[in-house]
This record gives sequence, structure tokens and C-alpha cells, in this order.
Amino acid sequence: MTYDFLGSAYFKTSSEELNYALISIHKQILKPKKVVLVFDGPVKYDLFEIVNSFKVYLKIDLLELDENYGLGIALREGLKLCDSKYVLRFDTDDYNLPSRAEKQISFMNKGNYDISGSYVSEFINNVDNIISIKKVPTSEEKIKNMIPFRNPFNHPSICFKLDSILKLDGGYRHFPFYEDYDLWIRAIHSGLRCSNLEEYLVAMKSNQIISRRIGLNMVFNEMRLFKTFWKYSFKDFIFFLPSFLLRSSIRLLPSRLVVVFYKKFLRAK
Repeated sequence: MTYDFLGSAYFKTSSEELNYALISIHKQILKPKKVVLVFDGPVKYDLFEIVNSFKVYLKIDLLELDENYGLGIALREGLKLCDSKYVLRFDTDDYNLPSRAEKQISFMNKGNYDISGSYVSEFINNVDNIISIKKVPTSEEKIKNMIPFRNPFNHPSICFKLDSILKLDGGYRHFPFYEDYDLWIRAIHSGLRCSNLEEYLVAMKSNQIISRRIGLNMVFNEMRLFKTFWKYSFKDFIFFLPSFLLRSSIRLLPSRLVVVFYKKFLRAK
């Protein structure tokens, strides 16, 4: 069963991170048909050198956008270059375990799912120095129950059927920091089938995960999700309010306190 990897890089992406991510894709037991990589605006020249060095081992379709449009638009444009049944998302600063694609494609086929993800490990300095595991609900029922309160998927671990996602108004859209959450709300309330594997298949940098989740800008952008919930489910719109207020109060705390909260309440050792 064929699949494509889809990722996006921008001006803050380092050559070391991209190199490590592409190495992890090259090491997949089940090889991808191709890698679709979007350069979201101008990037440093060394990123082009990294991509060219991997073209010996991987088929890479590189799309260069004229400016930095944001992750949602970058992935939306990247989807237009994907042509396999399945698409696996990857972040250019994460490491994909060698068995990831093999396990996810098999899982998708057996369950006839439209979307699946997995747990992710969080590490410091190297992927073997795991400090926590970010778990997500595994059953379809629990995912649906969680979505008004919290994102039920780890985005860098996602695999989806291309046709199913494209039917949702072309898939991703411009929605800073919440491109995936917005998409999953629309997907689940449109009847797409989903699940998560009960193991980690992707390793993520812990310090970067926390830094993405704080600040007033995050609060304002999350407020836009009310519109998505309102359109698809009034019940979830109501349930989303208390969780939004709680998260907003946490996002405005000093980063040191946010780290403590995440480690104590949202992560497993």
C-alpha cells in the first residue's frame, strides 16, 4: 500500500533538524512512495543542500512558496502534490521511529480508518533521553468525547487517507497554531473514522513543545475554534468553553510554571 510523507520547513528550520528528520524517513521499514516537502517562504541555502543530498535515497517533491504563509497553507498546498492513498505527516524537527509507517499503514488498513495517530515521546538533547510520553485516547468513542476539551491527536504522528481529507474543503486551512485541531473537529463531525495506536512512533523535542503553547497570541488564535465548533456541533461548542478558559489562564502563566503543569498533569513518565 503506497503512502507519502508530508512536511513543511520555514526560515527557523535548522539544517541539523531537517537532516535528522529525513534520516528517520529514509530508515522506515516500509518505504514511502515519495516525500512532499514544502518550503514555507525563503529558507537558508543549507536546507536545499540537505534536500539534494537525500534525493539519492528518497523521491522528494519540493514545493517553494514565495512567502511565509503559515503551516496550514503550506500543508494545504503540499497535499496537492500527494497522490498516494495514505499521507503521513512529519515535522522537520522530529524523529520518526523506523517502524512508524509500517505499523500505521497496517493499522489503518485493518480498522478501515480515515485518520490515525499515536503516542509521542518527548526527549531532551537526543531521542534516547526520553523524559515523558504524551498519550492520547485510542478508541473512536474516547476521541470523539475528548475533542471539545482537548486535541485528541498528536499532529506529527498523524496518518490519513488523502481522499477523505481533501473532501473537507481541501483539508488544512490557515488557522495559526491550531491547523490540525480545526481539521480534526471538521473531520470527526463529518463522520470520518479515527483511532490512535497505543504506542509512541514519533519522538519530539520537549522544550519546543512547551514553547509553542504559551502567550497571548495562542489564546487569541484558540478563540477562533469557537467558530468551527459552532458550525459543526453546538454541544461541543458549549463544552469547549470551560476547557478554553482553563487553558487560557495557564498559557498566560510564566513559562516555568507552564512546564510544571504539563509535566504533572498532561504527561506520563
